[in-house]
Amino acid sequence: MIDLSGYKLTFDDEFNSRSISLTGAGTKWADTRAEWLGDAASDVGFGTSSFVDPSSGYDPFSVSQGVLAITAVPDRTPFGVPGSWESGLITTQRTFSQQYGYFEIRTEFSSLPGAWDAFWLLPVKTLPDPNGLGRWQELDVVEHYGVWSKGAYSTIHTTDRALNENWQTQLQVYSELPNPAGYHTYGVNWQNEQISFYIDGQLVGTRATPSDMHQPMYLLANLATQEPASLAGIPITSKIDYIRVYSADPSATAVSLEPVSSPAGNDAGTYGAVTASSTPQATPTSTSIGAGSDQLVFKISEDAYLGDALYTISVDGNQIGGTLTAHASHAGGQSDTIAVHGNWGPGDHTVLVHFLNDRWDGTPASDRNLYVDAVGFNGTNLPQGAIGNVLGQTFSFHDGASAETTTPVITPPPPTNPTGTPSQTQDGSSPSIGAGPDQLIFKISEDAYLGDALYTISVDGNQVGGTLTAHASHAGGQSDTIAVHGNWAPGDHTVLVHFLNDRWDGAPDTDRNLYVDSVSFNGANLPQGAIGNVLGQTFSFHDGASAETTTPVITPPPQTNSTSTPSQTQSGSSTSIGAGPDQLVFKISEDAYLGDALYTISVDGNQVGGTLTAHASHAASQSETIAVHGDWGPGDHTVLVHFLNDRWDGTPDTDRNLYVDSVSFNGTNLPQGAIGNVLGQLFSFHDLVI
Repeated sequence: MIDLSGYKLTFDDEFNSRSISLTGAGTKWADTRAEWLGDAASDVGFGTSSFVDPSSGYDPFSVSQGVLAITAVPDRTPFGVPGSWESGLITTQRTFSQQYGYFEIRTEFSSLPGAWDAFWLLPVKTLPDPNGLGRWQELDVVEHYGVWSKGAYSTIHTTDRALNENWQTQLQVYSELPNPAGYHTYGVNWQNEQISFYIDGQLVGTRATPSDMHQPMYLLANLATQEPASLAGIPITSKIDYIRVYSADPSATAVSLEPVSSPAGNDAGTYGAVTASSTPQATPTSTSIGAGSDQLVFKISEDAYLGDALYTISVDGNQIGGTLTAHASHAGGQSDTIAVHGNWGPGDHTVLVHFLNDRWDGTPASDRNLYVDAVGFNGTNLPQGAIGNVLGQTFSFHDGASAETTTPVITPPPPTNPTGTPSQTQDGSSPSIGAGPDQLIFKISEDAYLGDALYTISVDGNQVGGTLTAHASHAGGQSDTIAVHGNWAPGDHTVLVHFLNDRWDGAPDTDRNLYVDSVSFNGANLPQGAIGNVLGQTFSFHDGASAETTTPVITPPPQTNSTSTPSQTQSGSSTSIGAGPDQLVFKISEDAYLGDALYTISVDGNQVGGTLTAHASHAASQSETIAVHGDWGPGDHTVLVHFLNDRWDGTPDTDRNLYVDSVSFNGTNLPQGAIGNVLGQLFSFHDLVI
């Protein structure tokens, strides 16, 4: 996907209204080209069509629900070339031009024979043709022909002799869409050295920038026709959702993104570019946590959305400091600096950056991300300090015998083969954690990618042991064995396997997964020991009166109906945690699937109470009430609802969700008490002086 971090939005028309006129005076667009006026109401056009202004008696343009439709019809008026079809063109020839940048259209082209759609750029001033080739400067972002609907042609026109000798190879990029129907984006990133073409945000080809293409160019979009149109003789319509332009020039002026209507959904967003309406960038911060002679230095940034990104940093499974808040804008090229101190001793160590409140509401503009821009240990950069949105990013380092006298040796994550499976795997590792007569046995495996999967195991909200590392290859049919001991007393209990560092970089080969292959309690297998990649997997078991003398009774998760909502739900239950005069009241519900949703609530990075279990059915419009008490003092505070065991197995019926239906502080509702399935939901409140 194209990344426009560091760019600014410089032109935008979402076509929520119509701004087109004959010459462009007082409007965004003109519908004729000054040098190609054929008469008082038309442009002579090309192909078998003229481009007419509504004053001709035929209006080829209509705007509805954020879409500009251009419709071509057989000759209707005395204007234009006699006998030609009458259609429409829009251009910013007199109103907007730009040198370099990213230019994009989202459009639904016509598949009718005879349609000839195009989005293209022309120079403000055409340069001479010194070689007499009959060539000129033109940049065709995309041309599309109804007779060959799946093809998209992107072409550079230049007077350079050498490039024209084999123009189809050196100046054109041809692409085919597997599904050409519907809306697609077509873009070009025009730079000083190269010109890159994109379809649906993906790079499809790059060509060298010609010597005569270093001057401002303006925009054109049109629907022309070709001869096959006359065979059917029916109107042809092309639709445009938006046209957006971006610039990487630091001196460029950003414009606001107009309200997005996004017909058919899937608006592409601004790819990280800054707009005039963007949230003001915060000042990057520098934070120091921990104590000791060794030092890890992180460069951290974020895409903020409905609040900042929250995260923790752990070394060898031990969290250092509290919950941290990102401030620096990734789109603005900023980074916070986090110095983590410790005395970790000689040997290999593992670092985890745990993103607590990832959120995505369906578009690039509604996506909260955390980025680890760089990491260094005792002054040496660690490899694979990945730049990307990460749920839990792991890094490895090697501490020499003395941090003061020895240059550290950096140990990268294990190499992977093309399928993302570790080249070297460990099968049969058998850690044992906890103590007591009861025993849970887990069979665990992983898909390793840029390091191994990390996880914890908790019973009834209490973590047993530290952070565990998977080694066995799921693809190789291997499993680690984890024995968890305890004395959990008679009754029902809940187990959580919490996957700490899930990662997916867009393909099956770049996907880190954790698998719970099976689970047993005191020798009896637990039902639904799901095999799959899990963020947090829950299991239930029943402990008899005595683990030594009683055969355990296994209690499966509650049965679900066809919508995965529990057949029996609890509505109106009330839980109170914490102590103090202040009170936050949450209304919570869930979509249960293979067990209930588990979560915690923290204020200013401090968890209040233990792990909570949702019971109320969101589908049935139920809510339970959670009263959180404290004495938080005057000023601003941040609340985090952390969803521990999100799960989705591919359909709406196999999706465990947690919903924060509303939140109030001391009787006043908090804004943006979002309703939705959330990994970590943030809220802010202000406590007055009492």
